[in-house]
Amino acid sequence: MVRFGVIGAGRIAKTFSEAMKVTKGYLYAIASRDILKARKYQKAYGYEKVYDNYEEMLKDDNIDCVYIATPHGLHFEHMMLALKYHKNILCEKSFTLNAKQALTVFNKAKENHLFIMEAMWTRFLPTIKEVKHRIDQSIIGEITMLEAHFGFSMKFNRKDRLVNPNLGGGALLDLGVYPIHFAHLFLGSPLSFETKSHLDPIGIDLSEQYTFQYHNAIAILSSSLEKQLDKVALIKGTKGYIKIYDFWKAEKAQIFDLDHHLIEEISYPHLKNGFEYEINEVIRCLEENLTESPLMPYQTTLFVMKQMDELRHVWGLKYPGED
Repeated sequence: MVRFGVIGAGRIAKTFSEAMKVTKGYLYAIASRDILKARKYQKAYGYEKVYDNYEEMLKDDNIDCVYIATPHGLHFEHMMLALKYHKNILCEKSFTLNAKQALTVFNKAKENHLFIMEAMWTRFLPTIKEVKHRIDQSIIGEITMLEAHFGFSMKFNRKDRLVNPNLGGGALLDLGVYPIHFAHLFLGSPLSFETKSHLDPIGIDLSEQYTFQYHNAIAILSSSLEKQLDKVALIKGTKGYIKIYDFWKAEKAQIFDLDHHLIEEISYPHLKNGFEYEINEVIRCLEENLTESPLMPYQTTLFVMKQMDELRHVWGLKYPGED
């Protein structure tokens, strides 16, 4: 049994805790700077221990793996702290603020022979894995175009982490990371890109469009905190196309031929909420003494972080404290 310790008792920790019910993992401890929040999670999900100090929890030798559920801007600090105490790590996306931080974390994990993985749950969903398998079998031929967008209209509360530049706020790290990972999964690294963004004066990106160019394909992507964007991802090929519904949390996809006839439907309803698949991958890797997942290796996270760095460079956007 893999015993998990959780850092942070916010919204994403709730989703993680619920998903654990359908895995072989064990909710051992949760730490929050607000002990009342930690106790609330203990009561709701059965955590054995609660802490009001992250470092004190990390000193607990009974913890096999730490789930980092804090805002982006704190991931680097909390992962380095977890590695100091020789803990395996599952860290929420986006992994860090930038590629430099990510590389530092990965190098430290390698030095200590510890497992670490970005919690990009989309890559582990059965529907997405089956779509990738069918594309690899050439069911739609060669990919010529991919389109994926993630956006919603939010009411701006300056206290919300989503719009706090000190915490890595903005559309890119929270939402844009999904279409970028999605494009990389199916098309790899682009040859070039074009992008434009709408920035807020306080130093965050409110919305952006980015187009990636490949040898024989194009990926049209966008993310936004200002407006609702289409939830259906589209992958077009020389022999047909695939629609993936709610692609970042996909449970259903449909495959069509060039005459728009439905030729196959893929459907894998979540056992709980979709996080269970990435949790099971962590457990499998730890049981097999792996230090990284073959489904979500270091290089994939580093590529995405570098890509987002390049986008922000074009926009002229830096987070507080970056070089």
